[in-house]
Amino acid sequence: MYEHRDMLLSPVMFGIGAAFDLNIGKLKQAPKWMRENGLEWLFRLGTEPRRLWRRYLVLGPIFAWHVSLELLGLRMFE
Repeated sequence: MYEHRDMLLSPVMFGIGAAFDLNIGKLKQAPKWMRENGLEWLFRLGTEPRRLWRRYLVLGPIFAWHVSLELLGLRMFE
């Protein structure tokens, strides 16, 4: 969405992730205990490792690092 924002006329966009696939039964939902403890990402990584490994294991920590730098006032991101 971010990469295409200048080509769209919509003032608001919502990323819904796997919501439709979960609702129609295409994807299995994580067990309740995993959802309640913030581990649904781990369940999804286990069910779709080829598609999600880079997002969760590479890009996630980079994102967390950038957020930390901004919160500490060491760097500002746009």
